[in-house]
Parts: sequence; C-alpha cells; structure tokens
Amino acid sequence: MEQVKAARESVLLVPHPELATLVVTGADRETWLNGLLTCDVVKAREGEAIYGLAVTQKGRVIADVLVLKHHEDVVVVVPARIRDELVTQLERYLIMEDAELAKGDANVFLAHGRRSTELGGAPCDRTGLGGALLLVASDAERDALIAAVGPAGGVVGDEAGWEALRLERGVPRFGVDFDEKTYPQEASLEKRAVSFDKGCYLGQEVVCMLELRGHVKRKLVSFVVDGEGAPTSGEIVTDRDGAEIGKVSSAVESPTLGHTVGIAMIKLAHTAPGTALRIGQAHAHTIELPV
Repeated sequence: MEQVKAARESVLLVPHPELATLVVTGADRETWLNGLLTCDVVKAREGEAIYGLAVTQKGRVIADVLVLKHHEDVVVVVPARIRDELVTQLERYLIMEDAELAKGDANVFLAHGRRSTELGGAPCDRTGLGGALLLVASDAERDALIAAVGPAGGVVGDEAGWEALRLERGVPRFGVDFDEKTYPQEASLEKRAVSFDKGCYLGQEVVCMLELRGHVKRKLVSFVVDGEGAPTSGEIVTDRDGAEIGKVSSAVESPTLGHTVGIAMIKLAHTAPGTALRIGQAHAHTIELPV
C-alpha cells in the first residue's frame, strides 16, 4: 500500500476527525494535569507532544491522550466521542487550582515518517518511524498543510492507510483494542504512556501496584497469520490444543509482510513472541514489534 510505504520512506499525513481537543489555561495548568494523567506533563518539553492516559481512581483507562505544551496553554488531544464526559470527570478535580478547561476547535492531523517535521507541527512519534502532531484551525491552514505533503515526498492518507500502518507497528486504538474496562498494562501501554518517576496522579497506586507486585491476567499482543487466512475483529483465539485464550480486536492485510497482522487480547501465558495461535482455521503466531 502506497500509504504505508510513504510512512516508512518519507511522510504519511492522516486526518483524524475522531479526535478533538481540550485547552487548559491558568498558572497551575501543568501541575493540575500532571495529577490527572499518567504521562509527565511537567517534565515534557514545550512544543513536543507526549502520549499518556487518563485513568480512574481504580486504575482503569478513561481515554488515551496526546498532550502538547505551549507557552500560555496546554492542548490535550482526546477521543471526540468521550470529550464531554472527560471534561465532566476532569472538572471534578478542579478545586482551588488556577486552571481553566475549555473545548478546543482545532482539526487534528498526525504525520508519520522521518520527514514529518517538514510539515511543521509538534514532534510526536506514535509508530517509531518519526512523526508530528498538527492542529489546524482553518480551511486555509488545512489546504496549506496538504499542499506541503507532496514536496516532502509523502502522501495524504485515510482510515485504511492508518489502520494498516498502526497494526504493522503495534499501535493499539482506544475504543477498538482497549476501552474503559482496561488497565494500562493490559493494553501494553505501560512503557509508552506511563511515567513511573513522576509524582502522584489519579489511579497511580493501582497502576504502580500492577507494575511492581504482579501481572495482569491478559494482555494485548500483535500477531501475524502464517500463510493464508484473514481473521477479523471478534474472532476467538485458541492455543494449539484448541483451548480458548482470547479474542482478536483488529486485523488487516500487511502491505509489508504480505500476510494478515493484527492485535488480540489474550491470556498472559500465551503472549511471548513466537507463541503459536489458532484463529478460526488460520495458523498464526505472536510477534515482537515493530515489523
């Protein structure tokens, strides 16, 4: 697929209408957010977007977020479908702090690939290939951004291109591969989205306890199908003896590998790279990412 090739060789620009923004202002904006998110907002560099999670007091994911610090505000990119709910939940913890939370109106784009920063925006690497977060406020800005893609040797992508790229690179998607019932460790996000060096935040005790004292019983893993077969979302995953061990959450034909790749939530004992799986009639095995 041309889009995946562009991400690997130059730049792929993907619009994300399913994402929306929140804007936090006030003198305490960074410390307030730092007490509500798993990533370290205070230590993040201005102008660089970092990935994190909002979790409940019991440590379960509310949403995944991108956080971008500016000189006068902090922009938080969140799933649009739960933005209103997230605002309500966050404002419960806004008491004496000098901070104000408002809905933003920017359109969200993510660029992937080594030439992403040529398009502008904030460095933001979701795939390990390099990347940037771009927030577009007007039609003119959008048109200028799209016009810059060609000179950078890239292409403008779509949902199908992003799906193929993210599954090749093992990027789980909120609302698809994990949801509000999931712990960060179950979603395999503890290394990507959680700081274990920062101060206290909502849900920290549970998240740290899972990391330090024990393992979750299930975990998201990536897999590749051996030979023919095209598993789909919702299909049951079994071990080589036919015992049910999990379920596929996402799958797509990989342009790079020429086989179906996907993500499944399976029992922890079967998550080591190279573990044999059965998905319907197809043989598959877990893989170590990225590919």
